Amino acid sequence: MDLALKFIGFLSTAYLARVLGKSGFGSISIGISVLSYALVLADCGLTALGIRKIASDPKANDITGQILNGKLILAVVIFLLTATITFALSGLSENTYIILNYLFFLFPAAFMLEFFFVGSQKMDTVAYVRILGTIIYFLLVLIFIRDRGDAVLTGIAWTFGGVTTALFFFLFYKKRGLSFHFNGIRYFIKILKESFPLGMASYISQFTVAFPVVYIAYIAGNSQAGIFSAAFKMIGLFLVFDRVFVTLFLPKITGVISNREISLEKIFGTVLKIVVCLTLIVSMFLYLFSDFIIIKVFGDDYTESILIFKMLLVYFAFTIIDSVFANTLIGMKKEKVYTLSLLIAVIIILILTFVLTPFWGEYGIIFSFILFDIISLIYMIIYLKKDIEIKIARSIILPVILSSAVLLFLIFLQMSIYFQLIIVIALFIPALIAITGFRKNEMDFIKRVFI
Repeated sequence: MDLALKFIGFLSTAYLARVLGKSGFGSISIGISVLSYALVLADCGLTALGIRKIASDPKANDITGQILNGKLILAVVIFLLTATITFALSGLSENTYIILNYLFFLFPAAFMLEFFFVGSQKMDTVAYVRILGTIIYFLLVLIFIRDRGDAVLTGIAWTFGGVTTALFFFLFYKKRGLSFHFNGIRYFIKILKESFPLGMASYISQFTVAFPVVYIAYIAGNSQAGIFSAAFKMIGLFLVFDRVFVTLFLPKITGVISNREISLEKIFGTVLKIVVCLTLIVSMFLYLFSDFIIIKVFGDDYTESILIFKMLLVYFAFTIIDSVFANTLIGMKKEKVYTLSLLIAVIIILILTFVLTPFWGEYGIIFSFILFDIISLIYMIIYLKKDIEIKIARSIILPVILSSAVLLFLIFLQMSIYFQLIIVIALFIPALIAITGFRKNEMDFIKRVFI
């Protein structure tokens, strides 16, 4: 279901990129990035708190009203604050109107009861409602967005998709015979104190994801933001592999931590080996077909996105590898370590971005992003090594060195795609399997996970 949701959403993105052109696509990317910041601030950890409360006590109906009350108050405050800042910085420009139209999504988002159904383990309901909202958005985009001048309408389509989602969550909620009531400001402050710490990791990670498009638009204009956004959204689509990892492998790790049936060190080593090996292989194939992927999806106007996409594949690989460590820490109930690693990395990424972009433009941001993942990874490795033995050289360092060497070979020796495929399939993959020690044990583990 998650894959279907991602795919439908990406169809909308590809259509908008072609119809609106680089500048128009850059404009709506700015709107989505600003909305991302606003959504995180307007949530303030309330969704995570709601899921936790409902999961621990499905009959805790009072919490539903408290969460919705808090989200609605925050939505009003954040909307007014963001709108004021936008007008102050951009005046009555097209970007301002696009941002405002996206910001209206804050209000249906405040009424979404997704947290209740996630906490109640009704994931099928969540999936169906999310897909329905995304389909409505996609259809509205196809009907109303026909050329560059329609860019302002994309935020309205997005908001109507959100209204549909919120409405159907409410209908399913009422179908269960449940109701809720809003509380006063006193309860709002109380619940906010409880929820705020839960949102810290979201604040940091969302800031990191949304920052590049806004900053590139500021220093280089909407067209460059559109070029970067096309490559970045393509990476976002392929990061569905990260979600697959979390869905398939995290329960195994948390199960071991809870039951201690086998050593955490053994299961962690197996999962890390599988994820590193598969991620580097996928990254290599994405590199080989990057020209084809970008041009076929976004069109000839986005040829400049190809190099950015290739560079972001390093970020893609390290993001998935980071997930192994991050989710292990979460399974060990050491979320604070993960959050601190993100905070340290964000501080460094900001410093590097402001230092490098005057010289390298958007490539400076890409370099900063790669370092963000590497620094976060190093911090988590240092902390996890206190509890379990990690074979860093064989599991990560040597595979990365091998991949880098093969990549440099392919870059400097210009060959046809067929020769490149032969090198990757006949030489790179066997060498990677040999270096990581990918054996029958790992294959059996994968079979158990999928079967």
